[in-house]
Amino acid sequence: VLQRKFEEFLKELGNHHYRITEVNQAADKLIEEGHTEHETIYKKKDEVNDAWHRLNTLAATRREGLFGAHQVQRFNRDIDETLAWIGEKDATLSSDDYGRDLNNVQALQRKHEGTERDLAALDAKVYPLFALLIIHPIILAVDILKTIKYST
Repeated sequence: VLQRKFEEFLKELGNHHYRITEVNQAADKLIEEGHTEHETIYKKKDEVNDAWHRLNTLAATRREGLFGAHQVQRFNRDIDETLAWIGEKDATLSSDDYGRDLNNVQALQRKHEGTERDLAALDAKVYPLFALLIIHPIILAVDILKTIKYST
């Protein structure tokens, strides 16, 4: 929701850029014509341009913050899915059933090989999560500690 509202704000911000251009052109024209209030006009022009620059800087900062928050939320979702998957595999591997006959043993071996393939696939999923942890260490550290606290 926040992302959508922010995108609407950015669109509105972009739609008003023409106003800044018009103000600058009008100010430049008045200054070139030697208007008696040229110093005031120049100061107001700078004031508008500075405010526009600050607004765009704030928008860029907000964009980065929202992007980071989105990454953190995706990270948390991926962590939850990964922990659930690990729990399932842990239950499978913790079994004391080693089979009673050849068919049963072969079925358990196939299941174990499938689990090993799943673990290899999980590696590909875990490494990007660590990359996110490096990018957003403080936010994620707090979330991870909460996750660990509630999962134990």
